[in-house]
Amino acid sequence: MKKVVVLGSLAIKELASFSIEVRARFNDLFEILGSEGRLRMPFAKKIGDNLFEIRIKDGGQWRATYAYILKNQIVILSAFRKKTQKTPKNELVRALKRLRGY
Repeated sequence: MKKVVVLGSLAIKELASFSIEVRARFNDLFEILGSEGRLRMPFAKKIGDNLFEIRIKDGGQWRATYAYILKNQIVILSAFRKKTQKTPKNELVRALKRLRGY
């Protein structure tokens, strides 16, 4: 089912700090997410009740958090470089705080 992918303004700023290659890979996955309505492992993983992450390996670990809102919209909440085994708690808190704004 086709969905509309919306990038939050803060997520846009975070993505802009990444290399062009990483941004291109994220954009490709955003397009697939919009056209198919979901991503599967290894490209995405559920990390909370209504919170998911897009996963990219390209000279490091890169993540973007997203959530489904309304019936046909997906909002990209945040983007960051992952430096530890687990997703940092502060990144989860940040994404959930931004989600509440929607």
